[in-house]
Amino acid sequence: MKTTQLKTSLAMAIGLALSGNAYAEIIISQYVEGGSYNKSLEISNTGDNPVSLSGYVLKSKYNGLNEWKNDLDLSAITLNAKSVYVISNSRASDEIKAVTDSMESIVNHNGDETYMLFKDGAEHDRIGIDDDVDWGKDKSFVRAVQTPSTTFDANMWLEKPKDNIDGLGSYQEGVTPPPPFSCETDSGNTPAFTEINAIQGTSDKSPLITSGFISDDDYFVQGIVTARGESLLKGFYLQGLNDDHDSNSSEGIFVSTGSAPAQDIQPGAIVCVKAKVQEYYNQTQLKPDTNNYIVQRTESPAQVNELVINEGETLADALERHEGMKVKLTSHSDLRITRNFSFDYGSKRNNMVLSHGEPLFKPTQLFAAESPEAIQLAKDNVKRQITIESDNKAANGKVPYFPDFSSDIDQDGSADSYLRLGARIEGLEGVIAYSYGQYRLVATNTITQENIITKAFNADGDTLFNVERTDEPSIEDEDLTITSFNVLNYFTSVATNGDANPTGQNRGAVNADDFAVQQAKIIAALTAIDAGIIGLMEVENNGFGKNSAIYDLTKALNANFEDEKDHYKFVEIEAADKYQSEYLGSDAIMVALLYRPSEVKLEGKARVIKTPEQHVAENTVTRDNKGIIEFNPAYDKYQRHSLVQEFIVKEAKEPLTVVVNHLKSKGSECIEQWQNFEEDSDPADLQGNCNRFRVSAAKAIGDELSTVEGDVLILGDMNAYGMEDPLLTLTDYSPEKYDRTIFTASHTTLGNDAEGNPLPYEETGSQITQGYGYLNLNTLLHGTETFSYTYSGELGNLDHALANESLADRVTEIEDWHINAAESNLFEYSSKYTGDMVKYNDMYSASDHDPIVISLEYEKAASFNLFALVSLFGFGFLRRKTVKRS
Repeated sequence: MKTTQLKTSLAMAIGLALSGNAYAEIIISQYVEGGSYNKSLEISNTGDNPVSLSGYVLKSKYNGLNEWKNDLDLSAITLNAKSVYVISNSRASDEIKAVTDSMESIVNHNGDETYMLFKDGAEHDRIGIDDDVDWGKDKSFVRAVQTPSTTFDANMWLEKPKDNIDGLGSYQEGVTPPPPFSCETDSGNTPAFTEINAIQGTSDKSPLITSGFISDDDYFVQGIVTARGESLLKGFYLQGLNDDHDSNSSEGIFVSTGSAPAQDIQPGAIVCVKAKVQEYYNQTQLKPDTNNYIVQRTESPAQVNELVINEGETLADALERHEGMKVKLTSHSDLRITRNFSFDYGSKRNNMVLSHGEPLFKPTQLFAAESPEAIQLAKDNVKRQITIESDNKAANGKVPYFPDFSSDIDQDGSADSYLRLGARIEGLEGVIAYSYGQYRLVATNTITQENIITKAFNADGDTLFNVERTDEPSIEDEDLTITSFNVLNYFTSVATNGDANPTGQNRGAVNADDFAVQQAKIIAALTAIDAGIIGLMEVENNGFGKNSAIYDLTKALNANFEDEKDHYKFVEIEAADKYQSEYLGSDAIMVALLYRPSEVKLEGKARVIKTPEQHVAENTVTRDNKGIIEFNPAYDKYQRHSLVQEFIVKEAKEPLTVVVNHLKSKGSECIEQWQNFEEDSDPADLQGNCNRFRVSAAKAIGDELSTVEGDVLILGDMNAYGMEDPLLTLTDYSPEKYDRTIFTASHTTLGNDAEGNPLPYEETGSQITQGYGYLNLNTLLHGTETFSYTYSGELGNLDHALANESLADRVTEIEDWHINAAESNLFEYSSKYTGDMVKYNDMYSASDHDPIVISLEYEKAASFNLFALVSLFGFGFLRRKTVKRS
């Protein structure tokens, strides 16, 4: 029966008098982690006298990170001898509330929070492990050793199942742990060990599990420890002592202990385990009861096997037959970086992804959406990748298995040790695990820059792209160079007290130091490109005055050129086209154009192409969810307006019209995703959210440009990969050629009337019947295997340059200059997740998108008709010539 606190003044006085009793120990005695809000902590007085908790404070760390906070002062409480005080979440179950003394918001853990009792400001007793590890997820604990400790030792606690409240609210002298495990059968004899290769078998599921996900019987297993797991997967890895020499069955297995294993579990230890065999989210592992394992002796570390992918098998096949084993990456493994070291939102950790043979491409970069080829490539990509992981969560700005990352500085002030897409990783060792739906290599050693092989070739032996950094584009400068560059939210309103944008948001640098790095990187990149015309995206939309972002960027760029003939001016739209008399549209960011008057002249005034908006009032659209009619939430979606400017190039007879665009992102969903039940998942066609909305914008742009004469160049971040519907709409789409239908979005408006009300555009959307005929210059010169952006380990172009036929005749080369997408985003200007990592004022990681650089030659246009040659011979001859330069 629960003992309550003393309430009389006499009892309080006794408690105060005895609070310093040498035999009294105040400890955290029970922890309950349950479903929903079933969360509790119990505090005990183990002494023989009442104790006042004056000076005691309970604190927590959210996710086990940063500083102690959420102070709960316990000073008003006095605990009788051998009594407890239970603190629970206010929304806990009635069973928990019945034994609870106080409902407090501090008790709201999810398995990775840490609690500490403080006494007079000093740490006194802890439960939990710092650093965002799931030490207590789906578990409950009862104190076995009644001595306070400022460190968490799992041996001081008895682990209980989730939602277990046995004894909560009642004083316990300490729970007696089970007797030590001995490697014997019930009759006291040495057991017959089951070999690990027999447990793993030759398929993706253990043959010892006949039904369900765990075996009916316990098995004795013996092996040598190859690695410990204390964070990502809690337990240890065993490798068998008797190899069956069958490469199709793994000799390794993970032993899941639920918490960090005992300290004597170290590589080289021979361990006996009594456990059931479990398939845990597709990982075959051993699941012993608490502490059902024992170290028998210690030997030399286990053999490390080279990871080889056999001909005719996928990487996933090879990893499955090595599951649980310790392996080493070699040149024969041929694993290359396809997602650089950065934050993985799925597992909420910093890590890296490698792919077999070459980096992975986004299926809709290479093939039309929903085509058999795109569907197959999506499946193949899943089987060709592995996540490179560290057991303990990486500190901000650190790569645990590559400690030299960004630490060395070369003579140009850049990082001399770095990782880039396409580089082959060799010499890295680790154990093969499976978690969060991915195969993982949990690294057990460290590598240096010598283990990062900066050569990347495709199947034909051609260079895929420049793995090594280059300090300028490889493109040859002809009569005119044009670039398109997404500058990753160049904002001045906060960092330099610039003018505000119409939304009041700050999407860019949060302080002057971060902004200085951002500006230096962008200026270094633009200076190296040395273009005559620059199209920009993600510039803060805070006007065109002296306190605007576009003014600031232009001024900083010009300061890098001594000769005034190399200086730039920015294009400003007419007053009548400005939103609220100041802005280019109503978004926080805008597109922009810079040009060199010494190379091109403006022809007429700039103009704006307004792009469609989508407005759907709440409860106006329905869907049938298994017989239940549901009504829609409200949708109000916008896109950035496009900027158009005609230029006169000295050698040209016709004007050059440049259109800079930035279409709706693939992030938040539009009404079409809700109608397809895809508001909480990636759309099945692999084109991301709001695809039809982007098609609507492409249609509006195509219609607006249909009467323009002369050369036309459509630039920008289209937020669509090379073979996705918006690009096909602007280029060569026909239903017959691509065997698919393309539609615009429903419920769209375009522009406003005199009173500012949206004008209807397409209420139900429409079918695109023919593309607008522009030529995708990257595809024309290099094929579809090009990229300016990487997301989730897949490469592709979100940034495009589309030309009409006359301009395509003048193009000599186009290049994605890989200074950004190939880099780790830890080098970007933001210091939010990079700790004390050094930032460099170079061009690398100036943005998350690569700039596109286009070279035009006017004198040879008549004799060298690129479009005619491509039409006659196809682009294969050009690709073989130019792919090495891209």
